[in-house]
Formats: sequence, C-alpha cells, structure tokens
Amino acid sequence: MHAPRLEPSFAAALRELAGKVETPFYAYDLSAITAGAASYRRAFARGRVFYASKANPRMRLLRHLREQGLGLETVSLGEVLRGYAAGFEPGEVVFNGPVKTPAQLARLARAGAPTLVADSPADLERIAEYLPGADVLLRLNPDLPVDTHPHLATGRGDSQFGVLPGDYPAVFERGRQLGLTMRGLHVHLGSQLNNPADFAARLEVLGGLRPRLGPLEVLDLGGGFGLELDPAALAPAMFAVADDYQAELWVEPGRTMVAAAGVLVTRVWGEKQTRRRYLLLDGGMTALLRPALYGARHPVLPLYEAEETGVFDLAGPACESGDVLARAVALPRPQPGDALAILAAGAYGSAMSMNYLDHPLPAEYAWTGAAWEVWRRPQPQEDVWRGEPTAAEYLE
Repeated sequence: MHAPRLEPSFAAALRELAGKVETPFYAYDLSAITAGAASYRRAFARGRVFYASKANPRMRLLRHLREQGLGLETVSLGEVLRGYAAGFEPGEVVFNGPVKTPAQLARLARAGAPTLVADSPADLERIAEYLPGADVLLRLNPDLPVDTHPHLATGRGDSQFGVLPGDYPAVFERGRQLGLTMRGLHVHLGSQLNNPADFAARLEVLGGLRPRLGPLEVLDLGGGFGLELDPAALAPAMFAVADDYQAELWVEPGRTMVAAAGVLVTRVWGEKQTRRRYLLLDGGMTALLRPALYGARHPVLPLYEAEETGVFDLAGPACESGDVLARAVALPRPQPGDALAILAAGAYGSAMSMNYLDHPLPAEYAWTGAAWEVWRRPQPQEDVWRGEPTAAEYLE
C-alpha cells in the first residue's frame, strides 16, 4: 500500500474544512478527477470513453465529466435517468446490467433509449418487444479467471453475466433476427484489475471470436482498470483488436478516475482497550462499506498532530463486529474530536453509503482549488424515515 499522501493545497483545505462542518463527510480534489479523465481521453483518443457512474454518481461530478467530453456507462434505470438529469443525451449513455424489466424498458421508451447492453437471450427478447430497433451491444462472458476479489470478478465463466463464447455468435444473430440494431460486442472482466495479463487474455478470446462474428461497429471493452495501471500502455493492443473488428473502441473506466481523488473524513470520539486497541469513530460501514464487504484496505491520514503514537484498529459506530474501517494503523494518539482522513475513498464510497441503523447519508464536498463546492448536502435526520407512514395506511 502506498504511503498516505494528498496534494498539499487539497490537504490544507481539507484540514480547514474539517474544522467547519460535521463529520463524517466525503471530500474530493476536483483537479485530480480532471487529470484522471484527461489521461483516459488521451490514451483512447481514437475511441470513446464512458465514465462508469456506479463508482461515484454525484450529479455535479457527472456534469463535470460530461464537460470533459466523456460519455456515461450506467447499470440501472436510476443511473440512466440521473445521467439525463445531469445533461447527457441518450446517445451518450450506455445501459448495462443483467436485468432490464418491462417497466424499466417502457420508461426508457418515454425518456429516450440509450445504447443497451443485452446480457442474455431473454434480455434481447424484452428489448425487442419494448424498444423495437434499439441500439444494442451483446455482453460476452469471456470465461476467464482474473486476479481480483471474487465479488468483483464478473468475467468468470461461473458468474451471472454475459453470454459464453461458444454461444455468442448464435445469440448475436438472434438479436438481428429480432430487428434490433446490433452495434457490437461488450465485455467486462471485473473491477480493480492490476495485472496486464488479464487484459491480454481477454484480447486473445476476442481474437478467437473474430472469424465467427465478422466486422462490428462497436467493440466495448468495459472498465476494471486498476489504480496501478497506465491506460496508455494498454491502449495500443486494445485498438489493434478493435481495428481487426473494424470497430470503434469504447472503454468504461470508473474507479480509476475518482478513487484516489476522494477521502472520507471522520472524527475520533474515544479510545478503548479490549484484547485490541481501538479508536471509536463517528464514520463506519454505513458511510464506507468496502472494508466490511470486500476486505478493502484504505490508507489513513491523521488531520491532527500529537507527540505520542500508538497502533490502533478503527471502529465505526454500528453495533456490528464487522464495522472496522482499518486494522493495526500507526497513528499519533488523538484527542476526542480529532479528525482522520480515510484515503482512496472516492469510488464505491459514497455510492454504497446507506441508512442502516438510521444513519443519515454523509455530506460531500469538492475542492475546486479556490472554494468548496457542495456535491451532496448533509441528509437531515428526519429524511431517513420520510415516506414511512406513522398511522395505518392500506392499498386500495
């Protein structure tokens, strides 16, 4: 794990912000996000770059990325409609995911249909019924092991995603028979991939399919780019396969653009000794679920100074033994109210935050270099149960 560090001006602004607002909250360095987006636009200048919105779907972030020339990859109806609200046109949006219900497709018929990624033969049939002639990519399951957490490995043959290579040409042809505009192929290996060999193996599978598929308009190679990878180093081989298909190359980075740019700030409200030494925080798994869900390890940066040091586990406020954000962290010994920054939290942090135990969702702010922009206001406590009747209410 890299040593904790933030860009100095952002770190200084963050310390000042922590003295003004309630914790926990998320904060982002907008210049780092802009630089991340620019690196992918440069690497894939001959293709199209779609930001994977599930990494972080804040409205102001989506608007900013659209201004940078990116499209939007979505995995739910809500994300599609959020993208439209942020200013994206249907032709700038890709709608992925294994289930698209009749009600969702009917809503898209009214709102405008994006490019849809069909995940199965049943998906194709429903899309053809509710969105005749729609632009479609068919998702390939490349049946490959990948070097990542099992929950993140979507390209394995035993996962629920896509169509296996042996079945793919016939299912693709079925889409054409249904009258859909079958623009091309979509494939996504998983998330947080740092081994270039995984990407090379995917290209080998695509090379083997080429004689059975013929030319395509679009080859969408998804995302999954790990933080340690250089997109410029991967791009030439990806373009070579796209050129072999006579297709435009599309990619869908998400986490890699925003993870390092975001932090979760939480305060210490106590120290406790059981058989381990704990710091008790006001932010935990309801604000940042990744450590509990994936065993993710996030660097921790103290936003205070102290001469005495110690090694601590960082426990959140939930009545759950799994609510521990980090283990065995060396830190200056804090006083109650001192703040910590949990780093590399810009992706799948706020996006997965929740109201479990009636915790309000944390506020979010972005540093522009001159001011803090509000990306999400603090959720009022009463909003957590708004929409729940206090008196009996019955369906008619």
